[in-house]
Amino acid sequence: MIVAAVVVAFAMFATTALAYTQMGTLRVGSSGSQVVSLQAALGVGADGSFGPITKAAVMAFQSSHGLVADGVVGPLTGAALGGVASGGSYPAGCSSSSGYSVTTGLPCSGGGSLPAGCMPGYAFSSTTGMSCTGGAAPAGPLAGGTGSITLTASGSYSSENVGEGDEDIKVMAVEVEADNGSDVQLLSTKVEFIQDTAGDPKQIWKYASEVSVWFDGEKVGSADTDGFSKSGNYYSATIPLDGVIVRAGKKMELAFSVSAQSSLESTDIDTDDWNIDLINLRFQDADGIVISESGDAAATAGGTYAKTFDFDSFATATGASLTLTLEDDAINDVHLLDVDDVLDTSHAITSILMDASGSDIWVDEMVSTITTNGETDESVIVISTWIEVAGVRISDKEDVIAGGAVTYNDLDYTISAGDEEEWIFWVEMQDVNGDLDNGDDVQLTVDTSGTVAQDGSGDTLTAAGTDPVGGVHIMHDNGIRLVGNSQVATAFTIDGVNNDRVELELIFDVFNYGDVTLYIPDGDTLTGTPSTSATTTAPSTTQEVGYHIQTSGTVTPPSAQVSAVLTETDDDLTLETNAYELKSGKTGTFNLKVTISADENPSIDNVGFRALLAGLGWATSDVATAAVVYTANLGDYKTNYATIAD
Repeated sequence: MIVAAVVVAFAMFATTALAYTQMGTLRVGSSGSQVVSLQAALGVGADGSFGPITKAAVMAFQSSHGLVADGVVGPLTGAALGGVASGGSYPAGCSSSSGYSVTTGLPCSGGGSLPAGCMPGYAFSSTTGMSCTGGAAPAGPLAGGTGSITLTASGSYSSENVGEGDEDIKVMAVEVEADNGSDVQLLSTKVEFIQDTAGDPKQIWKYASEVSVWFDGEKVGSADTDGFSKSGNYYSATIPLDGVIVRAGKKMELAFSVSAQSSLESTDIDTDDWNIDLINLRFQDADGIVISESGDAAATAGGTYAKTFDFDSFATATGASLTLTLEDDAINDVHLLDVDDVLDTSHAITSILMDASGSDIWVDEMVSTITTNGETDESVIVISTWIEVAGVRISDKEDVIAGGAVTYNDLDYTISAGDEEEWIFWVEMQDVNGDLDNGDDVQLTVDTSGTVAQDGSGDTLTAAGTDPVGGVHIMHDNGIRLVGNSQVATAFTIDGVNNDRVELELIFDVFNYGDVTLYIPDGDTLTGTPSTSATTTAPSTTQEVGYHIQTSGTVTPPSAQVSAVLTETDDDLTLETNAYELKSGKTGTFNLKVTISADENPSIDNVGFRALLAGLGWATSDVATAAVVYTANLGDYKTNYATIAD
């Protein structure tokens, strides 16, 4: 216990013996051990929290040491504070009372004056070239003698938008040119703000938290807006600059930026119109002379250097948006759903693209409407629905009520800015031994306006895009599905009169996904009249395989000139008396060859023709009349055009 007490006592002595050492910029709101050290150096209550009392003490210290009294502990103030020990025998950077501090340049004797041409933190005197630490040194950082600067308005920034929460958005710049006589160091600059719209607040601190100055890509000064001075509706501040040197004969750009408050009232940013202006720029030449170069007159809007800008919501400034569109045709196009006679089954029925732009987008809620036909009470045959992203379910399995309205809530899902993600909506369907019947259909529509989302600032974001509508999917316990196709389109010119022809071959694969053998009636039918339209007419249950002829011109061949034949060369297809047999789980390939012959009445020379599959029937026995006609997802089942040359 005695040893511990000695250690503690030594630690307390060591702490009080150390001078303040600057580790980083401190201002109102800072906290921690660095603030404790600052408060100890200033002689105020060391609670580790930089509040109004600490700020007042900093400003008093700055005033007494010839510094700009802005209440912010930056490099210059920190260097000056480094000479203030809180109980030690020598200033910071000193090991005796002779010479100068190696960190601050202050005399180790405790005197308050620096060598000629030195300021706290300088390495060399700007007038003598001697070291500010007290030893001999090469010539100082500023070369030359008497110097001057020329200010020119820069066109780098104009009418900028500053979004809520944005940091360091540059809104004005000036070009600073040093004459050939001397390097110059820029010491401070005074800027002024005014908001011109009558109905919006005038206080800069309601909109911005900080104004900063940038030189050669580095932040060289800043000021909190709560310390700005007010004159009428004008708000201004002098901002100290750190380490800004413009060499003789050179021109450099000094930029001014604004950091917005994290939350802005929408009524304050609807018509606001801000001006920023440069009032003066203080600099020092190699002779050590400090000069103030005037900018525009104070309290006068629209000067030479002035620029306008305004504050916007985060969404407006960043272009934050969330857009919903249909995505995967393989899911959205109409197709048959393989339901079961015993088990409930799950199906992906609508695929959408969620496109986040300008900001990360947080999505917490989606809304959809499920509709069914056959059985019109959705709650009876649709057991549940959910959303998946990249194979992972992101929502609960939601119950479906009568009418089909569904809310997927508590998603808590973030889409990164610039990302596009596919969201797939699933349904779980009842088996066909219940209220679900073969031939019932289901469709899911996403309600874009029901999307609950927020942008990166936490503001509510309205999703864009028309409501994505999935296909009307037909449900059968047993059925077929087309799973692949190819085509051949050939024109044959024989004698240029009546033996020319066009042959169009549709080659397609049919898959039996059911549990029983199915039959595709043998035969083919031209459905509808050949035309320039790609719209097909579905065959009836007695028209076997249906097809349509599309022409590239106005010539319509009579039906006598059109013929077709359906064949197969597949071991999985067996031609019975009336239909082709296709066993459960097998895929059969059909070839439908359509021929258009020329008899020159009318002439079909130079007219293109192609064939489109219009549908095909199937049944559960070898009959000529189909039980169901398949018409789903046939858009790709068509040939190219073939044309007989003149």
